[in-house]
Amino acid sequence: MPEEKQLIQPLQVLRDEYGFWTHPAWLDDGDECALPVSWFGDHGLEYRVVEMENDGPEELNAEWLDAGGDYDCTPWQPSKPAGDGWFTFSIHDTEDGPVCVWVRKVQP
Repeated sequence: MPEEKQLIQPLQVLRDEYGFWTHPAWLDDGDECALPVSWFGDHGLEYRVVEMENDGPEELNAEWLDAGGDYDCTPWQPSKPAGDGWFTFSIHDTEDGPVCVWVRKVQP
């Protein structure tokens, strides 16, 4: 089985000093680290994106905006999507602020 097609398993999330963490299966393209949507399906995964802007406490979002993004988002504990089997695949910053990408095996 090619390495990039191996089964993606949940790992312990150890967030860095800014509150970010990314699963090592997320390929670093050296630029935006953006995975094509098809990558998830190719690996038998479905995904959901939760944005701190819509999910985090209002005070945390205000502090994040005031700091111009140079701020620790560790206090944000992203809400897990409804259903079983979801695990964190990445918590990272985007142009629109921090997001959490949740994944799980495709449900029958």
